[in-house]
Amino acid sequence: RRRRRRHHRRAHRRRRAHRRRRRRRRVIARALVRDVSRKDYKRPRACSRRRRAPSRGERRVMRAMTNAMTMPLSTSRGVASASLRPQSRACAMRRATRARFASSRLRAASGESVGESEPFVFYKDPSRLAIAAAWLGLGSFAALGAPSGTAAFDMELVTSLISAPFSGSVNPLFEALFNSLGIVPATYACLLMPGAKDQKPLPAALCIGASFALGFFALGPYLITRAPRPAPVAKSSLGFVTRNVWESKLNAVALTAFAIWLGYYGVSNLSPENIAGFAALFKEQSMLACVSTCDLFVLSLAMSGAIKEDMQRRNVDPTNAVAVRISSSARSGVVVIDAPGARRIAARD
Repeated sequence: RRRRRRHHRRAHRRRRAHRRRRRRRRVIARALVRDVSRKDYKRPRACSRRRRAPSRGERRVMRAMTNAMTMPLSTSRGVASASLRPQSRACAMRRATRARFASSRLRAASGESVGESEPFVFYKDPSRLAIAAAWLGLGSFAALGAPSGTAAFDMELVTSLISAPFSGSVNPLFEALFNSLGIVPATYACLLMPGAKDQKPLPAALCIGASFALGFFALGPYLITRAPRPAPVAKSSLGFVTRNVWESKLNAVALTAFAIWLGYYGVSNLSPENIAGFAALFKEQSMLACVSTCDLFVLSLAMSGAIKEDMQRRNVDPTNAVAVRISSSARSGVVVIDAPGARRIAARD
């Protein structure tokens, strides 16, 4: 009976010592991974009774032991890892920590900020300065160069466009151009709203919504001051309208089909009489026709940067965005429109 008791006591002491050694190894491995100093080290309550941090020599020995235990062993079936599960996990965590700190040091040495990226400054970008110049030029032309004193005629023109669309009561070329000014802001919404989160200082939804009525006068300041967002965006981070309307393929197909139909409507009514009538509207009769034509032209030219950024966001080759600059014709305003819609479908596929 005494022998049995001694055997049980020795076995209990061995089990307790094994548990203490295993806890000690875990604590020292965690200390190595976190690279804590002696003054910041705190022993968990469930571990050994020592209340001091491992010394530098002990940490060096444990590091050598961990590296030795994680060395791959060659077997008959290939290369197998000889480390146990806690040691291999600690080694992987330590390597990841070292790699993260090394990349941080490299970025700091190269002059980049580690914690946060450098804020975008729009007045240092030549393309933003060009958009600002176009916005100022359009406003100056609308105030000084467009026909004046045509408010009553413009009101009758808008009433005819809304009450009897595509009936022939208004010049067909101007009617195609006027309806194109509804497609271009919708295309801008498809291009800009996926990267509109946390844009400062102007909100994207307000400027894009106002552009349906004011055109480039409302959209220009946002295009000038917005920060580029070429990184891919998760669909779950998009808003309800952006996710279900602007990112919808049905919306892209509808915009493209309507743009193609407007192009067909403008080209089919292309005659010397209609061209002369549109020229008279532009030069003398209507301030609305003059400013709308210039507005569509500037909106089409400014769309190139938005298309390029959207293609980068969707991992599509952005070199084809230069094709939008073909839009120099203001006769029907449709050559400008169907290119963005077609590229939206290609980008989503």
